[in-house]
Amino acid sequence: MNDDETYYLSQIPKPLPSRSHAPKVSSIVNRVIQQRGYAAVQSNAALSDAWNEAVGPTLGPQTRIGKLERGTLFIFAADAIVMTELEFMKSQILKAMQRRLPEFGIRGLRIKNDVHR
Repeated sequence: MNDDETYYLSQIPKPLPSRSHAPKVSSIVNRVIQQRGYAAVQSNAALSDAWNEAVGPTLGPQTRIGKLERGTLFIFAADAIVMTELEFMKSQILKAMQRRLPEFGIRGLRIKNDVHR
């Protein structure tokens, strides 16, 4: 191409980008999986592994993970002594859980006595 032809071609207006941005299929599939609970089994296993790593082998068997609701992870302790120990270590445990599972969005822990043990 010569310079005149390149110049004239450069003057042709380019089409504007589309204003409607369709969501990606992967984001729709992920949302459906979360809403239907298909990922719950994998989530529970990941939470359990991270919890046992954060509290260690002594407290892990004496606790049970509850649900994760609006950023708060519910934990059930075997007795008042275990509850006290968990409350003492709460910020350290929370940081470990957040580091291990940032995608879960854990912002707090709520520790309760497990009367069903």
